[in-house]
Amino acid sequence: MKKPFLLIIFVLTILKLSAQDTLVFSQENSSLFSNKYFLYPKSKTFEHKFKTDDGQLWYGKGTYEIKKKKLILSFGDSEKGIKDDNKITKIYDRNNKSDTLLVEMFDKKLNSSSGHIKFKEKYFYGGFDNGIIKIPKSIFENIENPIVETFIQGSLVNIELTKITELNVLKITAFDIYSYYHFESNFERILTFKKDELKSDDFYNTTNKRKVKFIIEK
Repeated sequence: MKKPFLLIIFVLTILKLSAQDTLVFSQENSSLFSNKYFLYPKSKTFEHKFKTDDGQLWYGKGTYEIKKKKLILSFGDSEKGIKDDNKITKIYDRNNKSDTLLVEMFDKKLNSSSGHIKFKEKYFYGGFDNGIIKIPKSIFENIENPIVETFIQGSLVNIELTKITELNVLKITAFDIYSYYHFESNFERILTFKKDELKSDDFYNTTNKRKVKFIIEK
């Protein structure tokens, strides 16, 4: 009778919390890293995020189902959405050259135009109305491929402006542009449960044990 009883407890836990938009299970004893499963009961979808202290992120998403005492995660195409949201686009016009470089920066996490550009010791910020940064090309002092430093989402990255005389617009769209992603796609992972806990193999070698435990955040 023990196994059916545990199954009932888990199902009741899911049903009780299904009114919430998100259920979060976090790996215990994970102060030096973050390993979480996000379940979305209304759509039967999930996300998995394992982030290390050096900024690397293992990311996967897909659909899930519950069978007996198992949570079955079917990972889909986890790469497409992130790559669509993180873009650096350069627009050139050889026939209509401009003395000013326009930079459009949009942070999809904050849903706002924010960030700045730095070249040498000069900083350039966007206007309050549309967030567009205007940079006079004269500051590049006839350098054909200058490198500027961009700041968005709390991080810095260098961008080379190739053929600056023909470059009119630089567009930077970021969702999580500075994390180093390892995408988890197109496979199945099965976790077991006990009450409101999940257990899985230690896929990321975070402990010296074969199994790790995930506790639901309440």
